[in-house]
Amino acid sequence: MISGDFGLPAARLAYASQSAINKRLRCRMAIDSDLSIIEPDLLDVPEAGPTAIRGSLLRTIGYVAGVLLSLVAVPLLFSHLGDRDYGRYVDVIALVTIVQGITDVGLGQIGVREFATRPPGSRERLMRNLLGVRVSLTSLGIVFAAAFALAAGYGHAAVIGTLTAGAGMVLAVAQGTFAVPLAARLQLGWVTTLDFARQVLSVAGIVLLVLVGAGLLPFLIISVPVGLVVLGGTLLLVRRTMPLLPTFDRDEWSLLIRSVLPFATAMVIGTLYLRITVVLASVLASRTQNGYYAIVFTVVSVLIAIPALTVGSTLPILARAARDDHVRLDYVLQRLVEVTLIAGVGIAVPLIAGAGFVVSVLTSGTARPAAGVLQIAAIAVVTQFVGASWQYGLLALHRYRSMLVISAAGLAVSVCLTLILVPSLQARGAAIAFVAGELAVAGFAFGALRVAQPTLKFDLRVPLCVLFAAGLALCVLLVPRLSSLPAAVIASVLYAGMLLCTRAIPRELTDALLRRRQV
Repeated sequence: MISGDFGLPAARLAYASQSAINKRLRCRMAIDSDLSIIEPDLLDVPEAGPTAIRGSLLRTIGYVAGVLLSLVAVPLLFSHLGDRDYGRYVDVIALVTIVQGITDVGLGQIGVREFATRPPGSRERLMRNLLGVRVSLTSLGIVFAAAFALAAGYGHAAVIGTLTAGAGMVLAVAQGTFAVPLAARLQLGWVTTLDFARQVLSVAGIVLLVLVGAGLLPFLIISVPVGLVVLGGTLLLVRRTMPLLPTFDRDEWSLLIRSVLPFATAMVIGTLYLRITVVLASVLASRTQNGYYAIVFTVVSVLIAIPALTVGSTLPILARAARDDHVRLDYVLQRLVEVTLIAGVGIAVPLIAGAGFVVSVLTSGTARPAAGVLQIAAIAVVTQFVGASWQYGLLALHRYRSMLVISAAGLAVSVCLTLILVPSLQARGAAIAFVAGELAVAGFAFGALRVAQPTLKFDLRVPLCVLFAAGLALCVLLVPRLSSLPAAVIASVLYAGMLLCTRAIPRELTDALLRRRQV
């Protein structure tokens, strides 16, 4: 979740004169037929914060629902296609996803930030060129993916499937570009609806193909009709605010690519350091211990994807504040860190207390030692939430090189500690190395943000209350013969109760969720 009335509440507006407030409340021209109407820009008014909070909550719910829905498709696909064809299906999807990640990483986030900070007159040029860059690079990458599939001997159906799945990925990239104005204007309910619709249509298509007894290729073609439907829905929503045709402007393309290269490199390295412990553990640990760590990483990898959705929802506000009002930026970041800390610890506490139950459900009780490994790795959920706030602050301030150095430091820490700890501690060593890499990234991100924003200060009251609440909640682990599921429930109740008793939850958060406007 994200936080705050990101246009400062009344009690915090004392720093500014009325003229300064009026300057922040910039207006944009909305042209409807021949009539010009002046409307306040949402990103500049107090309602921006509550809107982003509710939108980020919707995105989180949509993500979790999508993950649960996808669990329906996996066993159906596996039982229908069999080991061999299912393996090839996963190979093709992974190949296409990797290519898309390499060719497009960071451009969507850069697009949201630029749309939020550029004047209305230059946004059309930005979006035309962003569409051209993203579609062109992804299309080129898919050609290389198909060539690799052919050279690797994937087979005729899989090579054609790579091209068709790639076409679906190009449609998804185009749809994501058209959705940039929705994200930048905090219309996050629509963004969530479109993402969830893609998941529903994909699963429905898989179920239908299983029922009719389809072979491998039709399953790889599903993404094309699904992509067309979701793209069509997006175009209906943005038809008046987004140009429909791409363009090639050398200066604009050069600016976009130069802007994204350091950020993209940081993202690629970041992706690597998140997964390097899995790769190294597969070599350094025993097969059983590697299996334990694989189970743990599967759980944690789902959870650490949430901060990018929730904190990313605030990027337009952060970008606008970084451009216009650094006092507001300081306030946004402080509230953002407080609420992401509350949310991250709120996930980690029941995960630690209920680790035994989680592992038992996933492994039918055959991998109980993995529970201790999961308790260690759960700490990374907290660092991901808090670190994401600081990294998005750096993105809003255009500190790409700092982000690159931070990701490299996280990778170095993860690799070194994995090599040192796994031979002796096995899966626990891999979990410790993973958490240490996350801590390094969060720590370096905080340091870089303080350098970039020297006025930034954090009140320690909320973090201390959160740590006290977490410590009290985890005392349930000391209760003898208390099973993990009741322990998780009790720990969650204790944690939430202590936050309420200490008034650690920011008032802006509760006001936003209750749809109350700040006075």
